[in-house]
Amino acid sequence: MYFVLLSSTYMRLWLLALTGIFIGLASSSAAAISLPEAQQLAIQYDPWQQTSSLQERALVADSSAAATLSDPVLSVGLANLPTDGFQFNQEGMTQLKVGLSQQFARGDSLEIKRRLILNLAARHPLLRAERQEKLKVMVGKLWLDAFSTQQRMHIIASSRPLFVQLSDIVEASYGSAQGRTRQQDVIQAQVELARLDDRLSALATERDSKLASLAEWLYEHDNYGKDLTLSDSWPKIDVPDAKILHLLQQQNKSQLAQILALHPSMLAAEQQIKSQLNGVELAQQKYQPQWGVNASYAYRDDDVNGNSRADFFSVGFSLDLPLFTNNRQDKEVESATLQAEAAKTEQQLLLRNLLAQALNNWQAAQQTQQRIQQFEQVILPQLAEQADATLNAYTSDNGDFGDVMRSRIAQLNSELVLIKLRNELAQYQVQLLYYFKPANFSVKQGDSATVNHAGDK
Repeated sequence: MYFVLLSSTYMRLWLLALTGIFIGLASSSAAAISLPEAQQLAIQYDPWQQTSSLQERALVADSSAAATLSDPVLSVGLANLPTDGFQFNQEGMTQLKVGLSQQFARGDSLEIKRRLILNLAARHPLLRAERQEKLKVMVGKLWLDAFSTQQRMHIIASSRPLFVQLSDIVEASYGSAQGRTRQQDVIQAQVELARLDDRLSALATERDSKLASLAEWLYEHDNYGKDLTLSDSWPKIDVPDAKILHLLQQQNKSQLAQILALHPSMLAAEQQIKSQLNGVELAQQKYQPQWGVNASYAYRDDDVNGNSRADFFSVGFSLDLPLFTNNRQDKEVESATLQAEAAKTEQQLLLRNLLAQALNNWQAAQQTQQRIQQFEQVILPQLAEQADATLNAYTSDNGDFGDVMRSRIAQLNSELVLIKLRNELAQYQVQLLYYFKPANFSVKQGDSATVNHAGDK
């Protein structure tokens, strides 16, 4: 019996060593990536940033083209050629005519159109800033999910020797035929060990899946298949400054709304409103007449007798008269005005949504923090005392082995719940930085060629 017990112990230690090696290889096969490094890599390899930059440059180029007059029109024609002989010098009115005409824009429509397009271009640096913060949140949550799974694997792996020891104790007690140990206790110990190994295997699959989802955002296409490992310690996540935290604690919605009005998404919406107001101005310019000038020179050949004929020069202007405005200009101005008002309403809804989400996020973070304190200060210490008490009772032949296993499993499960709560709290903190991190609310100088031009009006 002693030989069987010893062999069983060596076998479990061997399995434990393999488990430790498996986890160690998973965490050391490549350079570990921290949370800030993962966020910066996601921003670095985000193709949308380049797309937005190209679209901005295209709009800036388009604004220059929009502020330019249309090209003049050159016309060449042969006028009044007689059909009875088709001779150029037969009739005095036959002439070779060359003309040039130019149309001018209505009022200030060219300048207004230039400002409209520049305001659209000025949205892109703000959209890129918002995109970067969204990427930080999304990649941060993916990183934290993978990291928490990795931490749960460490907790289970570190708890496994205790369950091995409990299995050895119950086998030794059963083999010596002393105490109240039953065969079902031995089987229960073996089953719980098998379940523990199964949980490790399931968590390994879950971790690999989450690492694959995270790797999608961290590398270029040719490096997508490279190994990805995470750091071994919980990340230190920044918090908003003390003033913002105080406002959140006080639920001061008015001042929080003033701060959120500087959020990149709000500033991008403000640029959209400016462009819509430019559209109203542009529609109003259609009440102005559109002018045009034209000039032509007509050459005439000498007559059949050799007498010289005078050439002709003509000049003139044209304009349209916007007299019937009820169904055209008036409606276009009305449409542009309504679109501008709709953009203002969307901005107000965006602010309301940001404020509600930020407050909900803060409250959820506070409640999660309280749960973490409850687990750390009350639940886990009491479960540890309960586990020790049941084990002491069992070794003193005054308790049941099932109670020992249940108390240890409850302790392990509570430790895993604590990992989950810490993950949730970290994700709330990452999300909160999307709303209130000061770096969110500025665009670096030189990030856009439109920043200094779009604010003309």
